Amino acid sequence: MRIGQLADAAGTTTRTVRHYHRLGLLEEPRRRSNRYREYDVGDVLRLMRVRWLADSGVPLSAVPNILSDDAVGDGGSNPAVDLRALIDALDGERERLARRQTRLTAMLADVEAGRPLSALPAEVAEALAVAVAAAEAPVVVAALRREWDLLEMLALSGSVPESYLASYAAVVADDERRPRYLSLLADWSALEGREPDSAEADIDALARRLIDWFTDEDVAAALESGEIDTSDAAEMVVSLEEVIPDPSQREVVLRVQRVLAGREERR
Repeated sequence: MRIGQLADAAGTTTRTVRHYHRLGLLEEPRRRSNRYREYDVGDVLRLMRVRWLADSGVPLSAVPNILSDDAVGDGGSNPAVDLRALIDALDGERERLARRQTRLTAMLADVEAGRPLSALPAEVAEALAVAVAAAEAPVVVAALRREWDLLEMLALSGSVPESYLASYAAVVADDERRPRYLSLLADWSALEGREPDSAEADIDALARRLIDWFTDEDVAAALESGEIDTSDAAEMVVSLEEVIPDPSQREVVLRVQRVLAGREERR
């Protein structure tokens, strides 16, 4: 049979047949006196088997090893190794697809609910949206939006613990604690652009207020229960230091970090 008949029999194209010839997956057939290639049933079977393996996800580079008659013999490589590697790769891809589906489903839920798309958990994004709506001062609104961006950046980088996000959402959503939190944000924003030496008193005052904030009864109870993992939180603060460009604001964070770390060591 001619090359076109071979391709039709195997459900492929003559271009694919020629490509397989170039790769050595299909041997060149004998030529008749008129110099036309002459294929037989064995070539059809070989081509169909190559197509079957390729359609199953086997890379063309691995096909010769899998189809080799002596692949498991002395000195040969076992095709089972290639197949296990392919299955492991599929398992990994299945997990990646499952994670993508979960994320896309959450995105769809946000869009359908009229919420902005965010990498943050829905409860955190909702709490921040409520806080933004409740804030009256433009500087606080701007600070909340920056905090939203910062938390989302940390969430995307994987450097913020889920326990912290859960505690953060609970605080921001609390009608009694939210005003205190917004006041802290206002003072935090007021530090931006000031030199640490000239802002020493305000840096110290804000650091003390933040320490009180992080060690109030609710947070202390969360620490006791293990709801907040302090080792993760310490790593998160280091990440915050790296992404806070303002030196006065960064100094506040460092002071809070040192005090809280010292208290944790004495526990």
